Amino acid sequence: MILTSALSASVTGRVVDAAGQPVRSATVIADNTLFYNTNVIGYTDANGKYKLDISKPIGTWNVTATVNLKYGDYTVGIDLIPENPKLLAGTEGGVRNFTFKPKPVTSADPYGSLGHVIVTPSIDTSDIDETKIELTLTPVGKLADGSAGRVIQGRPRRTGDGALLANVMWGTYRVTATYEGQPLQISRRPRPDHNEDYAWGRSYTGPFVEGFYKTQPTLFLEVRR
Repeated sequence: MILTSALSASVTGRVVDAAGQPVRSATVIADNTLFYNTNVIGYTDANGKYKLDISKPIGTWNVTATVNLKYGDYTVGIDLIPENPKLLAGTEGGVRNFTFKPKPVTSADPYGSLGHVIVTPSIDTSDIDETKIELTLTPVGKLADGSAGRVIQGRPRRTGDGALLANVMWGTYRVTATYEGQPLQISRRPRPDHNEDYAWGRSYTGPFVEGFYKTQPTLFLEVRR
């Protein structure tokens, strides 16, 4: 691994959030595309700025950035969105800026870059199309990024992990659900290893949790008529 130094050809840039405010302590990595495990690592300052020397070894460099959020006992790494994703020549250097905002959800990549809300109909409500469930999530208290958040309304997409609403900042939410204009009962999905029971009601309030097959905190919900 090559450590950062102040030599000639450099990559510089700035990391900001969606509101344009600087993001401090984001990790920026310049990875040499010719040599295995050869990279330069740096961190943004209080103004969101960074500078990495990429003059040696020769070759082109791929620059990426991440920010870590603390949520409960978890540290969740989030990939930042590049303003320009093209490779850089080490002999020339250049500018690569990044933004801390949700990765766009597409049909090819429905997972985004933040938290997931996974919704499943209960075994006695098999006639519901999960992708037509209307969810409303209202933040309760501060979220993992320190913000008060905002009310989120949306329908989950069908994915390999089930019906999933993506790009929800980790935290505690009050959640309600409707189907074809009619309210549904909603509960967290019990975790067998935690001796939990269903808590059916017209709303559910709770945090993202570990569990099942997900590698990051997730809000697992079930609905019924």
